[in-house]
This record gives sequence, C-alpha cells and structure tokens, in this order.
Amino acid sequence: MSLFNSQRRTKLKRKPQYEKVPVKDIGIDHQILYLHHAMAEKCLARPDLFIDIQARIEMRYNAKQMSYGTYLTWLSILELKDMPEHFKAALFEKSVKMRNMRRATVFTQVLTEEERVAVINSL
Repeated sequence: MSLFNSQRRTKLKRKPQYEKVPVKDIGIDHQILYLHHAMAEKCLARPDLFIDIQARIEMRYNAKQMSYGTYLTWLSILELKDMPEHFKAALFEKSVKMRNMRRATVFTQVLTEEERVAVINSL
C-alpha cells in the first residue's frame, strides 16, 4: 500500500504553475512596478485612457498575442477602474503571474517618454 501511495504521489507532483523570477530580474521588476504606479495614477486621473487600454487588450487577444486567461485577467483589472483602491491592488499584486503580466503590459503609450524617464530617474 505504501509503495502504491508513493508512486501515486510521484505521478501527482506537478510543475508549479508559475516559475520564480531570477534574482537578476528583481531590479527590472521594481522599475516596472513603479512605472505601473505612474500609469495607474495617470489613468485614474484621465479615465479616457482606459478606452485605449481596453482596445489594446482586444487587439492583442484577437492577434493571438495573449492567452485567454491573460485576456480575462486584464479585463477584470480594468473592470475595477471605478474602485481605485481595488484597481491598484489588482494591478500591483505581488504574484509571479502579475509580475509576468506587467512585463507584457497593456498600459503602453500611457506615459510620455519624459514621464517614463522621470519615473525611472526617481528610483
């Protein structure tokens, strides 16, 4: 019986759903997180920017540049735009999944180059 359970446990062991981020990428993730803070603040101050972001999500999904799960996650985050604290909590979540999603963000073109450089220089 114990041999059977041991074999069964071996078969049930699965690869973790999300891989850990290498230590060298922590600095990059820190910059990306701060850029997202600036982008979130700007979007909340100018809600018209959310229209472009939603269009970008649809375009990337239709072009098969993102998975269905990623598509649903981004749309779910945008649904929280009327509740700023929940919106920010979802966008700044510290899970590996969200770190990876922020690396392929849909919030491109929200900040001007000058704003982006100012955020990075402030770190």
